[in-house]
Amino acid sequence: MSQARAPGIREILRVPEIRAAIVGTFVIMLGFGILFPILPLYARSFGVGYDDVGLVGAVFALTRLFFDLVSATVVQRVGERATAVWGSIVVGLSTVLSALAPTFGLLVGFRAIGGAGSSLFFAALLAYMLRVVPKEQMGRVTGVYYGAFNLGFIVGPPVGGLLASWLGLVAPFWIYAASCFAAAWLYHRYLRDAEKVPNAEERRGGLRSIRWDRSFATVLVVNLAFATILSGVYSTLIPLFGREAVGTSELGVSLALALASLTELLVMYPAGALSDRRGRKTILVPAFAGVALVIALLGTATSLLAFMVGSGVLGLLTGAAGVPPAAMLSDLAPEGSPGAAAGAFRFTGDLGFVLGPLLAGGAAERLGFSWAFVLSAVPSLVAVAFLLSVPDTLATARRRLREEQGL
Repeated sequence: MSQARAPGIREILRVPEIRAAIVGTFVIMLGFGILFPILPLYARSFGVGYDDVGLVGAVFALTRLFFDLVSATVVQRVGERATAVWGSIVVGLSTVLSALAPTFGLLVGFRAIGGAGSSLFFAALLAYMLRVVPKEQMGRVTGVYYGAFNLGFIVGPPVGGLLASWLGLVAPFWIYAASCFAAAWLYHRYLRDAEKVPNAEERRGGLRSIRWDRSFATVLVVNLAFATILSGVYSTLIPLFGREAVGTSELGVSLALALASLTELLVMYPAGALSDRRGRKTILVPAFAGVALVIALLGTATSLLAFMVGSGVLGLLTGAAGVPPAAMLSDLAPEGSPGAAAGAFRFTGDLGFVLGPLLAGGAAERLGFSWAFVLSAVPSLVAVAFLLSVPDTLATARRRLREEQGL
């Protein structure tokens, strides 16, 4: 892509390599969205209790967490394309095996294997975009990429419900597996590995090649905070609070989450474009401050209207907060080893996905919903504090580029 003129959405999607990464992610997330609401029901069909149902999701997340730093090494050694292809295939095969699992124990094991594959292809795609997308366009491209991610997840669940009601609980597994294999073909066909390594010594350095300064630490803290919001607030507190405090039905909770996803989708590309023009902190500081305020107030939204409005406003803010962190990573990632930076970034995000529900659920159980929401706002405030303590990373990237060019 040309750096002379900022691309729009159409121009981004005209680049075959970028289009393959975005479309492949949409296909996989559409398949996952189809499977997502059915997976707990499928697990229950083995005659297990609710705690065992939670194990099916937890083992996927934990395996993905443990494989994140391993994935960085794999990406560096075999390249982004092969890692993305084989990661997608592993998830597809694990899904097929899950559909055929004769026992609950094997289902858990197959889902764990899927978590490893998920770590591989997501790390590969992030490393790929860090390498091929110019830093000053990363916000826009990330906005489109995450938009495709959200769109697949929005469309998928109702389709999954219809398929399961018509064809049985196993049908969504086959659709998800097919989506993974289709994405693997796209990655194989269109993604290209680097023709040469700009700095072989730096590439071999892995995590040691990263400049572990306060700016890079801020990127990781921001990503960790955002992941805890998604998992702790969206996936845990909002469903429980909506059902037990607001008194709405499962459909009402689903509509609130769908509304948040839609409002997120509306602001992702504009937020990314503005972060490319004005800097990452211009978006992130007010977005995370707003997120903290809205989350803290959500615990008082006991009427259905306030609950829905609060969910929609939170979606607008998290949509703005979710795009620039990857662009910050692009600003600071070593040119020769994007896989290492992507692995560290993915690890902190997945750590947030593991910790978020535990902290939010524990706070709700012991302190009640109001305090649980207040405490869930704290990571956003920590992110704001870190952001205010460092210079804007886009300005830092521009300065380093001028220094390298001797200007």
